[in-house]
Amino acid sequence: MNGLRRLWAVMITVALLAFALPVMAQVKGLSPASTEKAEPKTAADIAPLSDEEVRRLLLKKLTEEPSAREKPVFNPANAAYQIQRAFSRAHARASEIFGSYVDLPALPNEWWTRMTKGRDGRALAKVAVVSLISFGIGFYGAYLLRRRLTRSSRLSMAETPAGQPGRVVWFMGRLLAETIIAAAMAGLATLAFSLLLPGDGRDRTLFFFYLSGIVIVMLITGLSRTVFAPDDTGQRLPAMTDAQARRLHRSIMATAAISVFAFFACASFSAVGIGGDVHDLLLILVGLLTSLLLSATIWASRGAICDDILTGAREPGHVRRTIAQVWPTAFALVPLLSYLYILLNLFLGYQPLYGGGLLTFFVLLMVPIVESALNRMALRFDDRGEALGAAGARVGRIALPAFALPMLATGWRIDLLPVEEGTWAAQVAQALLEITIILFIAYAIWQIVHIVVERQIVKEDAAYTALHGADAMEAEQGGAGLSRTRTLLPLVRRAALIALGALVLLVVLSALGVDIGPLLAGAGVVGLAIGFGSQTLVRDIVTGFFFLMEDAFRIGEYLDVGSVKGTVEEISIRSMKLRHHRGALNTVPFGSVDVIQNFSRDWAIMKLRIRVPFETDLNKVRKLLKKVGQEMMEEEVIRDDFLQPFKAQGAVEVDDYGFVISTKFMCKPGKQFVIRRYAFQAMQDAFEAEGIPFAKPQVRVVVETPDDDTDTINAAAGASASLISRAAEAPKQGGTAGAT
Repeated sequence: MNGLRRLWAVMITVALLAFALPVMAQVKGLSPASTEKAEPKTAADIAPLSDEEVRRLLLKKLTEEPSAREKPVFNPANAAYQIQRAFSRAHARASEIFGSYVDLPALPNEWWTRMTKGRDGRALAKVAVVSLISFGIGFYGAYLLRRRLTRSSRLSMAETPAGQPGRVVWFMGRLLAETIIAAAMAGLATLAFSLLLPGDGRDRTLFFFYLSGIVIVMLITGLSRTVFAPDDTGQRLPAMTDAQARRLHRSIMATAAISVFAFFACASFSAVGIGGDVHDLLLILVGLLTSLLLSATIWASRGAICDDILTGAREPGHVRRTIAQVWPTAFALVPLLSYLYILLNLFLGYQPLYGGGLLTFFVLLMVPIVESALNRMALRFDDRGEALGAAGARVGRIALPAFALPMLATGWRIDLLPVEEGTWAAQVAQALLEITIILFIAYAIWQIVHIVVERQIVKEDAAYTALHGADAMEAEQGGAGLSRTRTLLPLVRRAALIALGALVLLVVLSALGVDIGPLLAGAGVVGLAIGFGSQTLVRDIVTGFFFLMEDAFRIGEYLDVGSVKGTVEEISIRSMKLRHHRGALNTVPFGSVDVIQNFSRDWAIMKLRIRVPFETDLNKVRKLLKKVGQEMMEEEVIRDDFLQPFKAQGAVEVDDYGFVISTKFMCKPGKQFVIRRYAFQAMQDAFEAEGIPFAKPQVRVVVETPDDDTDTINAAAGASASLISRAAEAPKQGGTAGAT
């Protein structure tokens, strides 16, 4: 949400600067007066001076710095006077221009007279016919070329899958194709006109005026067709319905055609020498017509623009909803505000920047559309798991205002750094520019690092799941951990973020004029002091570094560090987090670890002990256990987890109840508990089939008393039962208790 607010704030600032900067540029041109003593500037001022005063004045002018001679002193009263004078001049000029309306009806006759000077009207009619034929040849050639490009270059919208990254390539290819088609039309029409009518300069000027208008309309139409795709929803850049896209496309085509040919008609008047106030009045009327058409186009499509902005986010927040409601109405005022500013330039005697107004309309129309499209593209990339494409779309959103502002400044001929070299204002402006570039580059680098690390993490996790069939955190106690690369990747990402942030901070301080040399030296001293004062922290960091260098543990491995044990869940720069098998999470600083017992590395050995009675044939038991091991190796669930088969080690001990026989097997870490369950079940089934019992704790009581002494027998039986109960509770493995 914060990033979205910042982005829209920049976009709104761009719109405001589109009008604020030109006005500032005009105010900047007002020369403030100096409060110092006025110096002689004319011959009448110099005449009363003595020779010595003239020599001193000349010496002062030769020795003082240029910046000192030119540096003005701001005077509010003089600035107010200059502004009042400018508006008075504008009022007088406006009266002259609007007063020439009486000459408008005579303009067509004047134009006809100058175009037919030295020839009759039939020659001009011939020029018109040849021009129409040339235009027809150009249009036919453009039509054939369009069909050819559509078939051979796969520029057809229907042949490009909707929602694919190839849409960007298709979009650029379509724009290139429209440019080539317009250029081909212009070339064919020019060639045809030159061959059919090699007339004088007036004819060529008239032809090229209207040819330029046709080419511009073709380019605008091609751009609108590419962006709004009125006939193909899948390739449409903004999120609009077919009806909305067609209405906006047709409005733009009509506005472009009317405005362009009206301006070129005005230019044709100027080409034959018709100028002055009446020509300026004609331009004002054409500009008013264009502004009204553009405003009407946006006003009629304000609902479509609002819908496009809202669909730029999956869940639009309050800020985006507010902008979606306000922006279309505000944008409809842009052509009128631009027109008023152009009028102000004209009345003040400056060159009217009609191109700046049209460029402002184009930029402010495309910026929200492209921003919403990039945001939707990033969401689609996220849904498909394509992190690189999503990051590219986000970087494009951030860079969009950075491209829009210079375009607006160029259209209005504004210097974005309108300050004197060497002044504090110049330093601040230069620093802001450098900081903006640095932050953008840092953001792009961080996106690349994040994407590379995230991709590798996903790849390592997928490899672990394919190999072990479960997530590392869900594996059995003592199961195999993740790879060493997967363990270090989060640390690498965190270290890259810290290093990039520190580097950006230093570069920003340097751009602001701060000498970072002493700062680096001071940081070293401060770091040394912190190191002496925080020896425990330093010991934790250094110990953890060497643990990781030696690959002592990895994420997902089961450790016993003496005081606690558990599975490694997370590793930071100074500690690790161990999840106990009962759920407790323990944070262990590296400096407090003396010995690490890793239960998940390489392999695991499980030993099982069983008891058989003294009368059991041990050789038969050995063969039976060997057979059990062979059967377990054929068990599909566990056979791939064995590193060494299940086997008997023979009788290793004798206790009060029988022989203790030891068995063991070697397997992959974490699989020993699963295999143990299968081993118990297999041994029980095999012993039961062969009639071999397990040894049971027994207590034999001999009562030397007559058989009819019931009380004595019952007392002895109770004592033996008590002994058997205590034996059953003893922590011994195998067998069940019984009595005889």
